[in-house]
Amino acid sequence: MTWILIVLVLVVAFGPVLWLVPSKRDKRLSNMRSRAREEGLIVEMRRIPKPLPAPEERVSAGGKVREPVIECASYALALARSLKFLPTWRLVRKPATDKPDPFADWQYDQRPKGEGRAYLDPVLAVAEPVLLALPEDVVALEVSQRMLLAYWLEKPGSTADSVSPLATTLRDFAASLGRLDAEIEAARRSDDS
Repeated sequence: MTWILIVLVLVVAFGPVLWLVPSKRDKRLSNMRSRAREEGLIVEMRRIPKPLPAPEERVSAGGKVREPVIECASYALALARSLKFLPTWRLVRKPATDKPDPFADWQYDQRPKGEGRAYLDPVLAVAEPVLLALPEDVVALEVSQRMLLAYWLEKPGSTADSVSPLATTLRDFAASLGRLDAEIEAARRSDDS
């Protein structure tokens, strides 16, 4: 009886400590995010609108309108040069319902903004190979004036080794956008003189 009581006291005393031990998933995500920091990426948890919500996710049984969102990690790369002349936009991974806008498997979540919309075609030409290179569980890609963001679900197939190719893809895309923005700026300066 004494042994049972001792074991019970030990379980009660050390049980909560076992909850603090990170799971395999926690270790994998920690490794991925550490690798991202080493690659110069900023990782934050963000919510974006769910690309393909089910009808019951849009409206509750009581008729209340819902805004279905998904929580994912944004792997962001700060741009070396702020984009002055290119539009800002966000694409989400979802198949086109009637016509591709702008690609068959990627649709606008935030349409291009700013006067840079006139330069959208060369931007999309540069973006298309980037979209093909992204991991399958990256659900959105955003271009802002100062950052590139890849919204990643970090599903179990993703590992720390998946981060370096993503970082390389984002850096190459950032360099292409920077060159394009600089070309537009140079063309505008020559037109003004």
